Amino acid sequence: MESPIYLDHATTTGPSDYLVQQMQPFFKRHWHCPTAPYLKGKEPFATINQKIRKIKTSLGAGEKDTFVLTSCAAEAISHIYHALAIDEASETGKNHFVTTFIEDASFLMGINRFEALGIQKKLSPLNNQGVLTPENLMRTLTPRTSLVSLSWANGLTGILHPIAELAEVCKEKGVAFHVDVSDILGKLYFRFEDLPIDYLTFDGDRFHGPKGTGGLLIRHPHTLSPLIPDGTQQHGLRGGTLNLPGLVGLGIAFEEQEEHFNHVCMETARLRNHFETSIESALSEAQVLFREISRLPNVSVIAFPGVTSELLAFHLAQQDVFASFGGGRHQKLPALLETIGIDPDIAKCALSFSLGRGTTQEEIQRAVGIVADTAAKCRTFSKKVKV
Repeated sequence: MESPIYLDHATTTGPSDYLVQQMQPFFKRHWHCPTAPYLKGKEPFATINQKIRKIKTSLGAGEKDTFVLTSCAAEAISHIYHALAIDEASETGKNHFVTTFIEDASFLMGINRFEALGIQKKLSPLNNQGVLTPENLMRTLTPRTSLVSLSWANGLTGILHPIAELAEVCKEKGVAFHVDVSDILGKLYFRFEDLPIDYLTFDGDRFHGPKGTGGLLIRHPHTLSPLIPDGTQQHGLRGGTLNLPGLVGLGIAFEEQEEHFNHVCMETARLRNHFETSIESALSEAQVLFREISRLPNVSVIAFPGVTSELLAFHLAQQDVFASFGGGRHQKLPALLETIGIDPDIAKCALSFSLGRGTTQEEIQRAVGIVADTAAKCRTFSKKVKV
């Protein structure tokens, strides 16, 4: 029996066997509270420092920058919003948080939570390719803007924003800048200390780390009040017993993403491009979107005119090929594409395919055949259905 073909790595990824194995001792043998004073100098305490150093080094953070282990990126993002709403907006009157309409739920719903405290969400317009330009951001900022909060890349479309240029705009205007890097880790090189980014967040499970892990990096000398207060845990920034198994797994995920970086950037991009050209050869009506702009090396959005994305995704899943039309923490892909300016008749027929570092040539070859055959059959059945 052939294995499933998973082409939805923008939603989540699986950890390596080695990572899971290395976490096991910290569930069984080192189950104690890792920050207990009697463990200082022993293996758990040393492991904490080692893994945090590894994470900060991989992100290009400075020694004085602060790392906080969280349960996910959504928690880390909420932490930033909570602290700025409570500590800054209420005192200075700078109550505008800027983001874009293509962001995930953790951004849009996260800001909405603080409207009762006077926070106003401002959505910066994008260009006709779905990219936030420095010019559009500049026009959105006002003297009351406190924060600009963005994902570096959109996981469904693969679109990349010019973060270095946007960071300079925020620096010039004295506005705090938050960037979520969940979708670019292991795919795009950057160093935190080289960019005027104030807050950085990420999800562990989107680059083969353990589920239930994420991170918040705070540039020195910025500080944030805790989202979960509880004494001195994690510099007093997050209460609760430190998730040491999760930290161990996260540290290993950073090690592994460095090892696989060239493979993902080159081989995965080659497989993605091969997938696109093969689909176009098999289905003359198929349309590859965003090919001409800067995008992630592992993401492809393809429209199949005459077939709704949900219908195609359903029938592909029946054959163990998994692609995405959004939903969950992501926006629905058709709605997202329409807001960018894609023709609604095309947007409703698009699927997002995101490859992983373990995706093989054989899987792509099988996927091409299954996708092309299934799309053709669905199109035949849907000829009288207006989509």
